[in-house]
Amino acid sequence: MTRARISMRRVIAITALVVSVLPFQHANTVSAETLPPLGIVVRGHGNGHGRGLSQFGALGWATKLNATWQDILNFYYGGSGRTLALLTPTDDKAAPGGVMSVRLTDLDGDATSVVSDNASLSWSGKPEKYGALVAIPVARNTYDIYASPTATCSLANTAPSGFAQIGDNVAGPIDFATTNGSSPTAVAPTDLVGVCEAATSTYKSGKIRYYRGGIRAMADGSGNHRNVNLIPTEAYVRGVVPRESPAGWADQAGGLGINALRAQAVAARSYALSEARYSYAKTCDTQDCQVYSGAMLRGVGSPSVLNLEDPRSDLAVTDTANYVIKDSNLTIVRTEFTSSNGGRTAGGQFPAQVDNGDLAADTILQSWTRIFSAAEMQKKYPSIGVFLSIAVTHDGLGGDWNGYATSVLITGSAGVVTRTGWQFRGDFDLYAPWFEATPIAASDTALAPVGSMLFIGDSVAESITTEFSTVITPAYPAMNFQACAGRAMAGADCLFTVAPPQLDLDGVGIVNSTETPAIAVVALGYNDDPNTFEAKVQQMMSALTSKSIQRIVFVNLSTRSTSRSYARSNAALLAAAANPAVSIIDWNAASSAANQWRWFDNSSLCCWVHLNTSGQAEFALFLRAQLDALRAQGLLPITASTAALIPGLPLAVKNTGVMVQSIQKKLNAVLALKGSKRLVTDGQFGTGTANAVKVFQTTASLPVTGIVDRATWDAIGFAGRVDLAVLKVGTKHPAVSSIQRALAKVLKKKIKTTGVYSSSLA
Repeated sequence: MTRARISMRRVIAITALVVSVLPFQHANTVSAETLPPLGIVVRGHGNGHGRGLSQFGALGWATKLNATWQDILNFYYGGSGRTLALLTPTDDKAAPGGVMSVRLTDLDGDATSVVSDNASLSWSGKPEKYGALVAIPVARNTYDIYASPTATCSLANTAPSGFAQIGDNVAGPIDFATTNGSSPTAVAPTDLVGVCEAATSTYKSGKIRYYRGGIRAMADGSGNHRNVNLIPTEAYVRGVVPRESPAGWADQAGGLGINALRAQAVAARSYALSEARYSYAKTCDTQDCQVYSGAMLRGVGSPSVLNLEDPRSDLAVTDTANYVIKDSNLTIVRTEFTSSNGGRTAGGQFPAQVDNGDLAADTILQSWTRIFSAAEMQKKYPSIGVFLSIAVTHDGLGGDWNGYATSVLITGSAGVVTRTGWQFRGDFDLYAPWFEATPIAASDTALAPVGSMLFIGDSVAESITTEFSTVITPAYPAMNFQACAGRAMAGADCLFTVAPPQLDLDGVGIVNSTETPAIAVVALGYNDDPNTFEAKVQQMMSALTSKSIQRIVFVNLSTRSTSRSYARSNAALLAAAANPAVSIIDWNAASSAANQWRWFDNSSLCCWVHLNTSGQAEFALFLRAQLDALRAQGLLPITASTAALIPGLPLAVKNTGVMVQSIQKKLNAVLALKGSKRLVTDGQFGTGTANAVKVFQTTASLPVTGIVDRATWDAIGFAGRVDLAVLKVGTKHPAVSSIQRALAKVLKKKIKTTGVYSSSLA
């Protein structure tokens, strides 16, 4: 008879295993048209405006598709009579004398303080040489000039200490240069002019940035003081290329990557020469123009230098010297470029077309996801009232959603706001204007209500706290969200101090220390050893079933990790699904597609486990979709169990105390243990007690674990016996560890977490 019951349990378990592991549901939540949306999900492609050359696309063309730099430039800028051409004397007007003028934006308004390591610094063509010069504005485009024989920085706007005044009320502009600073063979930093900059957290005593060419102090048309780098065009491009495209790309694919740098050099040169930003400078040094940081950097007083140029990008500049893109009128083209276009160029001045190079590069921002709450929408556009809907119009030139966003219509209870795609991108700091935005539906009022929920997670779950509160909590408001870095299923609590209502406990401790919910969602395991995870899952199951939680949902683990094999952990979770109260939601399957590596972060921590911004959004949407699917199947109960909580459960090997002694006595009686088989009722849960528990569980058709969980406690005859849950001196149990940790925090004193109820603890 017993054997027959066990066989039937196995049939039931196998059936439950099949139906309780949910297939991946696409992360679009259930429609609920009668309620305002919770927010929006924005999915997009690319990083930047998408016009002209894609830097990652150039890399893909060069290293994956074997394109030359000429091929790359023709793809991005060809057509309509545009061609690759050499500069001619008639182009001199673009940069008279072959000299670029670059606004040094971070120095706007600052006194001009320059140094020369070899004391070859002069000003405005005068023959005297100095180690340092300072130009302090005293009136509109008027300066006092101070000098020092040594390379000493001074950022004061008053007469600097240790300097001699050598110019009084001198009309600007004032030019500073070193003897060899404009020579192609100038050696950095010795031959270059150094510009003094303010201290930072990295350079606590200030820093010196070395530039090729010279530095000009002058006023703009409104009288504001400006610092400008006057530099030969080719030297300027040397400084731009490694800031815009990593010099290390040259080493990729056996050296083919240098063609991406060569294409970048031509694009940077053409763009700069086509510029006419200001009356006093042709371009600037930020990404508003193109990024340029000079030749070298060092801290004041430090011998260590940081090279901002690179021989590999220098070679790319030399190989393409004087090449630009010209139009049919032989005018230099403003060759815009972008980080990544996501696989399709934006169009406009240059062709809108599928970019196989960008697709081949497979960059992390080729696709991305963001979530914004309804509250964020209403704060950004207060005139709309309550946010109701969003609709995006696209350019119709192909690709996902039929192209880049051209307009966005945001509708609310009080009004409508229309933004261009580019404006909306700026409003929410999106990566690119190629995107689609859709509402996140509120909970469907047609579905049955859901009871209280306990969510237990680690740092992966903690990283989606904001997204969770936007996407999940409003749909499941009776939610106790517990997530912290470092938490394990059992044996490890939070790495860092947490603030209430968060609890600094491991997963089992959370279950044992909170009110019984109707549903528990457990997203743990990354901090547990896969080799011992099965035992940890059994501990968690014992804790959950001891509280008669009606629906247990485990979130399985991504197996992308390069440090641990979480497939074994997932197998342990799958085994738990033999319990018909357990469901597994399959994050591993939902995040294992080849292109979904973009959801994971392998830089800030490790191992392709933690999530970046896109991954955080997708994980939250995934959880919401899976919970909605369970709800639609009627698997999320309305109310929690009414069974009385029995503190101290589960009981397992190495636990001690009154409850263990009570179990030993009961086992002796129920199993009629005699003689040598009879348990010593000493309150010590050893292997003998565990084996007896297994025998009882077998006869009672319970899961055979050797652990006294709530089901075992009730079945043996202790149902409702809360009075037996006593902690006293000598008791050893995880509950004691929880008490020790809690007392240590409340009393603000060091209490060792031993799990043993000692006389000092009492």
